[in-house]
Amino acid sequence: MEIHFLNVGCGNMTLWLFPNGTTWICDCNITDENEEAVMRYLRKAMGNRQKIDAFICSHRDADHMRGIKKLHKAFPLGGIWDNGVEGTTTDSPEYREYMDLRRQLKHGEITAGSSNSVGEVGGSWLHSKDDDYSDANDQSIVAKIDYRGSSALLAGDTSYAPWKDKLVRRLGANLKSSILLASHHGSITFFDDPSDTQHYYTAHMQAISPDMTLISVGPNVHGLPDKKAVELYAKYSSGSNQGNKVFTTEEKGNMKLVLEGGGAWTLSVGQ
Repeated sequence: MEIHFLNVGCGNMTLWLFPNGTTWICDCNITDENEEAVMRYLRKAMGNRQKIDAFICSHRDADHMRGIKKLHKAFPLGGIWDNGVEGTTTDSPEYREYMDLRRQLKHGEITAGSSNSVGEVGGSWLHSKDDDYSDANDQSIVAKIDYRGSSALLAGDTSYAPWKDKLVRRLGANLKSSILLASHHGSITFFDDPSDTQHYYTAHMQAISPDMTLISVGPNVHGLPDKKAVELYAKYSSGSNQGNKVFTTEEKGNMKLVLEGGGAWTLSVGQ
């Protein structure tokens, strides 16, 4: 099972290549500046695959759906699935373009606690729309992909809140994953619980206990990734065979993860 983490700046885009030939993409951030490089990489990574069976939007923010019509033109999308939450950028051209295409294609909503199996690969949707949270980011889809005991967890743009309130309590050790895609481009909100001014929230990282954490980020005005967040991700990531704990797309470029089964995986950078 291959998962490609694309270097798309301060946004997110992952390509999921299932062993049976099924192709999914989660999120999209294609800009005028990176379009040529992103399309070139997709053509190389997808090989003979000509279409994308499903597009998953973790949440409807511009940096997770930008350029979706460009993507659809190059690789026709079989359908669009998201969390059903409006998001925080409803007045943006990216939002209007996304919703227009969503209406044209087969579409639906992913609910927390549901799952999909694609051949030998299990996909679990750990979190999604939840009216307990007013922040659209905290209703991001959180996904876990498992192939024969090797897994990756994608945290969307969630803060500490849904993890503390629900996910850790409900799932516990089932959160354990080989690789973690960090939340919100390395924002400290994943750890910073305002109710505890002395400590950062880390029970979720202890439960996930990843070998490595990957951060999808590029140049931005928000100071991401946050230095303290990177420090905490490193502290609670056990490290690869080479001792690597945290990689960013800004530093390493496109990254290709191969889940091999039995907890084994390989990560190639600068692809």
